[in-house]
Amino acid sequence: MSKTFALLRLPLTLLLIAEPFRNPSRDTRQFGVSGPTIAYAVLGDSTAAGQGAPYEEGIAVMTARRLAETRIVRLTNFAVSGAKTRDVLDGQLPAAERARPDLVLISVGANDVTHLTSVRSVRSDIVQIIRRLRAANADVVIVMTGSPDMGAPPRVPSVLRPIAAWQTRRLNRMFESVARANDVTFAPIAAATGPLFRRDHSLFADDRFHPNDRGYATWLPTLDRALGDALGQCSSQRKEAPLPAPRVRTSESS
Repeated sequence: MSKTFALLRLPLTLLLIAEPFRNPSRDTRQFGVSGPTIAYAVLGDSTAAGQGAPYEEGIAVMTARRLAETRIVRLTNFAVSGAKTRDVLDGQLPAAERARPDLVLISVGANDVTHLTSVRSVRSDIVQIIRRLRAANADVVIVMTGSPDMGAPPRVPSVLRPIAAWQTRRLNRMFESVARANDVTFAPIAAATGPLFRRDHSLFADDRFHPNDRGYATWLPTLDRALGDALGQCSSQRKEAPLPAPRVRTSESS
């Protein structure tokens, strides 16, 4: 890594000062009452864990509910806030291998952007994750998001936003290339939602870094479409309805 990258790593990682957050339980939850049964695993970072929003309104539960419209879904969420791709490989994948899921959503990349992890290293890690999931279940269906647009969060100082956006694009080009080469479905979250988050900072949680419930809601059409495509079905897509109005704070909730 160049000296310039080394100097930039510190201010970017200072954005990640830990805030109180409880990662989701790894207990399996069932959604749906009829149809074929699938084991659905979610791996990744704070976006997969739902940080910034009520867990029930995060992407793991909301995508499971959509999938459960036509099947029984057994969801296990292995995600850990702050995880980089290497952390998914080392800390989450072994349990996912034992679970042998039929469908996997990998939402990771944001912390590799802020830590300026080398593209080569992330590529090696994500390829290993894909290969090991396939070794555990040869028929597993995999969807991955890559990084959201890390140039969008208002918590990122304006001087660093172009660098974060540039690193986001570099990593996502790699994720998309790996997806094509390995029969994995890529859900382009940064391209689909980045402009929305840049225009409307009310889509961020109070920490000004993670999406809130309205922010995660903007991810769902892209995720639903990718999961539906990956499962080989033409399920109806979520309507691109106007975003719900921001919640009004009262003196009791402040």
